[in-house]
Parts: sequence; C-alpha cells; structure tokens
Amino acid sequence: MQTPVDLIISPHMENSPLPQGPTATMTTAPTKTSGMAIASLVCGILALCIAVPGLLGVIFGILALRQINRSGGAIGGTGLAIGGLVTSAIGVLIVGLLGASMMLPALARAKAKANRIKCVNNLSSIGRGTLGFSQENGSHTPWNLTPNQSLNHFGTADKGMPSAGEIFGLSAMKSELQTAKILVSPCDAARMADNEILQAEWANIDTKGGNPVTGGTSYIFCKGGDFSRPATIIALTRNLSSNNVAAGGWSGADEYPIPANAMAGLNKSQGQLVRADGSAMQSSDADLGASGKVVKGHINARGGVTVGPSSTTVIR
Repeated sequence: MQTPVDLIISPHMENSPLPQGPTATMTTAPTKTSGMAIASLVCGILALCIAVPGLLGVIFGILALRQINRSGGAIGGTGLAIGGLVTSAIGVLIVGLLGASMMLPALARAKAKANRIKCVNNLSSIGRGTLGFSQENGSHTPWNLTPNQSLNHFGTADKGMPSAGEIFGLSAMKSELQTAKILVSPCDAARMADNEILQAEWANIDTKGGNPVTGGTSYIFCKGGDFSRPATIIALTRNLSSNNVAAGGWSGADEYPIPANAMAGLNKSQGQLVRADGSAMQSSDADLGASGKVVKGHINARGGVTVGPSSTTVIR
C-alpha cells in the first residue's frame, strides 16, 4: 500500500525532469548593415584611381553615418562608413593632385601660345605705325630719311642710324603708335616694369627734344625694311642672337647659359616679326639666316627708296 508520500514521490515523477531556467528563450534580431556604408567603402577604394567614385564615397559615407545614428542601433556599419569616407577623401585628394600636376604644364603651354599671339598683334600695330610714318614722309622709314626729313624729326640733318628707342620716341611715331603699352611683349616679363614707367612718362617722350625711349621695349627694327619692298622685315622681337637676321637665330630662355638677348617667354628658335606687306608672324630659326625662308626674300627684294640688296642689319 502506498503512503501519501509515495504518491507524491513516484518513480514517474522522478523520471520527469523539472523545468530548468527560464521557461522561454529570448532572441535578438541581427543588426542590419547600412548599404550606403558599404557603397562608401567601395567608392573609396575606387577613388584611389578615379575621382568621381571618391566624391560619391564621401557623400555615401556622410549619409550612412546619419542613417546609422538615427536608427537607434537597428542599422550598423559605422566602421565601414568612416573607412569609406576617409578612403574616398584621400582618393579624391590624390587624384586631384595628380590631375593638377598634369594640367599645369598644359596650362603653361596654352598661356605661352596666347602670349605669342599677343606679341604678334603688337608687332602688327608697330608695323602699321611705321607704315603710317613712311606714307607721311615720301615712303621713307625713320631709318632712311633725307637730310631735310631727318632735321625735321630728329633735329639734325646728319642723324646717322638711330636706335630703336629714338625711333619709338619720334613725335610722328608716337602719334601713329598711340600708346607705349604695345612696345612690350607679354613674352618679355623682364621689361614689364620699365614699360609701366614708360607708359606713365609717354606724354613727355620726345626724341627731338632730347628725351627718347630708353627702356621698356621688346622690339627692334631691321635696317633693310622698306614698304616699297613688301617682303622685307620691318620689326622683330629683340631676342635675335646677333645684330643681323642673316647670321643669327632666336635666343631662348631655355638655353644654358641664358643668352643676354633672351626673353623669358620664348624658347630657342622662337621669335616674332612683321614684314612690309603687313604680315606679322610667329617665327622659327628656319626663317632666319641668308637662306632662311623669310630672310632670303628680304635680301632679294628690290625697288623702293633703298638702293641694292636689302640690309639685314638690325636696329636695337
């Protein structure tokens, strides 16, 4: 007979395990990783080669951090977002610096070309000014005047060969040129400051009165220039290596040592000139020398007030 105790503690109950621990197990939902954080990191890696993904990476990184902060822990990926943001920024910086290093030489070349074009325009204006002077003086240029003309312009009938500064300072030439600004080339940085002084004193410049142009110019003349001989050279840049277009070349600032006549914005075999027919041009050494494309025509030109072959001597 079973006692009450036996009834309470029975073999069946001994074999039935009692519940252990909590009656229900608590589970936590996995944290979702921000897609924009992943995108930011991927763009950051790509940004090391290409700039555009880097910019997107920065944007995605910022948006991802804002999204994660607002999610209250439901969205993760902060490390990815920060990594993408930093990598993207570095990538954009690197690509930007590389791009700038490649662009600078191209920009410098473009500026040099533009300056040569402006220099050619200056020479064209000087050519027209000299033509105007010649037309008012019976086709005579300032370096080929009769005694009476020389007396009128220079104050002496026996002037001899004037300097380029004396020619630029003639009242009649000043009237034709209008401004001293065109007397300096944008390729000639060393003469810029002196030209500003010349512009300020322009009204007082007068060769006949003993106050010629003494500085701030980039251009010289050719003694054989004659407007009745269209192929002759009238004026040119001062960086000619000699005092004769038939014997020299164009000096350049890229030579070592730098020649005395070099202009900072022109390299070896680079110069500009204007001819009597009004054609102003960028020139190379192929144009110079006795058999050069331009000088050969200059030497062989005939007619006008000049007697014999055209002189190739320059007037500095």
